[in-house]
Formats: sequence, C-alpha cells, structure tokens
Amino acid sequence: MSAEPTKSLSVRRALVWSFAERYASLVITLVSTMLLARLLTPAQVGVFSLCAAFTILASILRDFGISEYLIQEKDLTKDKLQAAFGMAILTAWAIALFILFFRHAMATFYAEPGVAEVLAVMSLNFFILPFASPAFALLNREMAFKKIFVIQTLCSLVHASTAVILAFYGHGYMSLAWAPIASIVVQTVLVTYLRPRDSLLLPNLGSARVVFNYGLMFVTSRLIESTTRNAHEFIIAKQFDFGSVGIFSRAFGLIELFFTNITSAILRVASPTFATDHRAGIPLDGTFARGTAIFTSIGFTFLGFVSLMSADVIQVLFGHQWDAAAPIASILAISLMPSYLVALAPNLLAATGHVKRRLQISLWYSPVHLAGIFAASFVSLEAIAAVWGLSNTVMLIMYSRHLVVVLHKPAYQLFAPSMRSALVAAISISGQFATLHVCQHFNLPPLVNLLLVVPVGGLCWLAAVRLLKHPVHEEIAQLLQRFRVRRAQAG
Repeated sequence: MSAEPTKSLSVRRALVWSFAERYASLVITLVSTMLLARLLTPAQVGVFSLCAAFTILASILRDFGISEYLIQEKDLTKDKLQAAFGMAILTAWAIALFILFFRHAMATFYAEPGVAEVLAVMSLNFFILPFASPAFALLNREMAFKKIFVIQTLCSLVHASTAVILAFYGHGYMSLAWAPIASIVVQTVLVTYLRPRDSLLLPNLGSARVVFNYGLMFVTSRLIESTTRNAHEFIIAKQFDFGSVGIFSRAFGLIELFFTNITSAILRVASPTFATDHRAGIPLDGTFARGTAIFTSIGFTFLGFVSLMSADVIQVLFGHQWDAAAPIASILAISLMPSYLVALAPNLLAATGHVKRRLQISLWYSPVHLAGIFAASFVSLEAIAAVWGLSNTVMLIMYSRHLVVVLHKPAYQLFAPSMRSALVAAISISGQFATLHVCQHFNLPPLVNLLLVVPVGGLCWLAAVRLLKHPVHEEIAQLLQRFRVRRAQAG
C-alpha cells in the first residue's frame, strides 16, 4: 500500500472517531441544554455567560499556545516537553490567582454579587488544567482520536449530569459553574492514565524560550480574536441587562451547537493533519480547498436551516421563555456565513508557523467588529447580531489575502470547490422552505414542522451533492464502500 492511501485512511479514521466523539457530545449537550433551559431563567444563564466569556479570554492566556506548539513542533524533544509543562503551570496558576483577586471588582462593576461567586469556582479550572492539557495536546498530535473519544464522552456526561442535578436542586447559575470543574477533574484522571508514553515529565523551564516565542504571537492573536468574539457579552450586560445577555447567549449558543460539536471535530483533525503534511513538505492548498468545500457544504446548509427554522427549533428545544432569541439566531446565522469559508485558515496558519499573519488579520478584523458592536448596542440586540455580517466579510478578505501568499495559489482556486457548497445549500434550503410553507398552511405544531423539514432538507442535500459532484459525495461513497466491505467480511 502506498503512503498516500495510508495517510488518507488514517485521516478518515481520525475524522470518524472525532465525529463520533462530537456527535456523542452533541446528543449529551442537547439533552442537558433542553433540561437546563427549563430549570434556569435567562438572567441566571446571563450571569454565567458573562463569567464564561471572561474565563474564555483567561483560558487563552492560560494555554499560551502551548497545545498548538506541541502539535506543530517538528523536533519535539524531552526538554521542550518539560518546558511546555512548566509554562502551562506558570501561566495557568497566575491566571487563577488574578481571577480570584479580580472577581469582586467585576461583580461591583456589573452590580451582581453572583459574578464573584461564579468566578471563584471557575478559577479552580486553572489550577487543575495544566496537569491535563499538555498530554491532551500530544494525543491530538498523535491523532489518537479513539482515546480522545473515550475521554471527552465521559467528561461530557459528567459535565451535563453535574449541571442538571445541581440546577434541579435549585443552585441556579452555580450549577453551570461547578459542572466544568467536575468535568476537568475526570479529564485529568483519564488523560493521565491514557497519556502517550514518556509524556509524564517534571516541569523545567530550561527550554522555555522556544515555547514562549511561538506562544507569544499565537496567544496575542487568539486573545484579540476571542475578545472580539465575546465582547458582546460584556457590552450587552452593561447596555441592557442580564436577561438580554441570556437571550443573546441562547441565540448564539444554538449556532454554537454546530460549531462546537461538528466544526471542532473537523478542526481537531485539521490541525495535526496540516502540521504533519507541512513537516513532510506536502503542499497544503489542495487539502485546504477540499476540506473547506466539505465543511461549507454542511455549514452553509445548517446556517440556512437555523435562519429559516429558528423559531420552531427554540420552542422545541428551550421553551417559550426563550422565544425572543429566535430572530437574533436567524440574523446571526446569515451573518456568520462568510466566516465559514475561512474556518480552517487559523489552524492552517498556526500549523505552518505563520502565527504572525494570524495576528495581523486579528488587528484588522477586531476594531471593525468591536466598533460595530458598540454602535449597535444603542439600537437593539438584532442590530448587534447583524454586525457579524460586516466583520466576517472583513475577516474573509483578510484571510484570503494571506492564504494566497502562504499557499502560493490564487484565491479562486482555493475557494472554487466551495462555490458548489453554496449551490448545495440553496437546493437544500429551497426544499426546506417549500416544506415549511406546506406545514404553515396546515398550521402544524413546531415539533411536527421540524420532523418534516429536516428529512426533506437532508434528502435534498444528498441529491444536490450527488448531482453537482461535490467533494463531500466522494467521501460519503468511500465510507459506504468501506462499510459494505466490512459487512461482507463479517458475513
């Protein structure tokens, strides 16, 4: 067997395990979210969402690009591993102490004592995470996604059950604060047991400079990106109220269900794949173009579905107290479409060592987005959602310019396969729209609408990818072929 088919099979196997883990997580998250939406009020969710946005920013500083460094480093020696572990402890514990000292000031600024309570608990994450994150990054580097499936699925179960049980017994937003602590404790134990051989080392900062140099550029760009991505939480909390934060968070969270549970399955495999190919000197333009086409064929269709069916989805999943989130979710779905064309780009730049370019893009994109969010906050939540359309278009333009330089290919070659994704999405959404029109004519309930629209949209999507000979059709055909072969061998 040649090297190329072996590599392709390895990547596809990794994707299967990655998707299995994310689909399992999706089911667990969906069930727990439905329960929590009926146990917690928008204001309670808003308090936690604000704290979560703050700790997400802190998490970027905590990791300091160490995970990405371990994945992309060509010559990963014992000294560099020890330095990465030492840096992980140093940065994480410093951030934990900062959160503990800063929590009361933040609670006073937002006039909500619960903010201090939630941040105190969430700071525990930063004391525990350094003992798991470097080994977890090595599992990703080795593409050991079967082990990751076991770890993450068990952690998702622990996270969901902890949150639901505590919420049921009336602990409000604190139930959401304690859930990730329980999850990270389980993750640390499992990663320690399943870690790669020789990865349990004592920390040593002797080779920290090489880690620091990579991490500084990476963490700066990530911090800017994440601040930009989460700034609306802080602005809405100040300009509106915590109920509005909860409503907007629920709308954004509906779309994040896809990004977190589907997109991350692809991105998790993309980073080590790009890094492996780059270390081997293999051109990445074809991998990027094909991967983006496959991703957008699913992503564009999903965003169109959310834009069309947000009211029904929110009523079925979360209940009527969240109805105000529906129009916001519809606007966000349309506004996020440009960003899906470059969803793989940050991972490609990080995997090839071009973290400075990623920083340059962030420095252009972020001011546009932040200024837009601030101006829109004087209008409405819907106006804030619409800002993503403008800023994501800027992001698309900037990433396209840098990808052309890094991959040595014109933009039309990199994105041409994804144009068929737009046609695939249009065909699927047309089928969904026609089905919804019939459902509305007969005044059917939201659950029935979804049960009819989803399969019709899925069938139209399958017909479209086959008719247009989209790259994703080849992937589906190969999966089916392998399934038939295994079934014949078993028989």
